[in-house]
Amino acid sequence: MTTRTEFALASGGTLVVESESAGAGVAPAGRGSLERAGATVRDSLHTVVNTASDVIEAFHALPRRPDEIEVKFGVKLDGSVGVILAGGSAGVHFEVTLRWSPEEPARAADTDGE
Repeated sequence: MTTRTEFALASGGTLVVESESAGAGVAPAGRGSLERAGATVRDSLHTVVNTASDVIEAFHALPRRPDEIEVKFGVKLDGSVGVILAGGSAGVHFEVTLRWSPEEPARAADTDGE
């Protein structure tokens, strides 16, 4: 059965998220049901922003701080829960890429004692 959940956008308008129910059974004919979410998309994504912030802060605490941090994870919107960090059957999967620029060698003029 298809469920549609409507999320209000802070800038106006709505976002409709469509999902398939896990259970099998009889579904009503037509376009399916439309549920209204209890929060806006912006409010729902607050959890994602906080999660990303925690992950990035953890890597900023490394002794040699990376120049770039890239974090990827799936997000699923749910009308009753808000945001779910989506993953496979075993749990949430984060993909993290850290990049460091090569350290600049000391210039010869600095070591020659000018």
